[in-house]
Amino acid sequence: MSNNLCLFGAGGHGRVIAEQLIKAGKNQLCFGDGTLPLHTLVSDIPVLFQSVTDIADRAVIITIGDNEIRAKMQAQAEASGLELASFISPHSYYAADAPGAGSMVMAGSIVNIGASLGRGVIVNSGAIVEHDAQVGDFCHLSPGSVMTGGVRLGAGVFLGPNATVLVGVSIVAGAVIGAGAV
Repeated sequence: MSNNLCLFGAGGHGRVIAEQLIKAGKNQLCFGDGTLPLHTLVSDIPVLFQSVTDIADRAVIITIGDNEIRAKMQAQAEASGLELASFISPHSYYAADAPGAGSMVMAGSIVNIGASLGRGVIVNSGAIVEHDAQVGDFCHLSPGSVMTGGVRLGAGVFLGPNATVLVGVSIVAGAVIGAGAV
């Protein structure tokens, strides 16, 4: 990952990622956000870009929680030739192959052996992806959610807080699984 990193999306998820990156020793950060004036400080980090296509000389992670918006913004970044970084918190347990471009694995989460993460995936705080589970592109696993062994999520699935998907179940693309659901 490039030393110079732009987090595109300065909302709640972006601020959490920024804090975890700083704690991991990455201090060459900026935000991009189309809703904030340039040079606004968000958690003491400047907003330097208002469009993802304006970013230059740095890698980018799209730090927007909404799956559809994140997918659209990442497609724009890729079309512009930007380097898409991924982030795995040093305070997570990560035993799988490298995640897809633009994926984020937050503190307290577990991704076990044989699991795979597509592009632009969020494995939020305390989420669990068990062995041999497959997470499609641009999925969002909310805090405390659990994917047991062999589960498959299609692209763009939102798994709500504390939801559990049981062994071997497949979830179709775009599904929303509510908080606490089994």
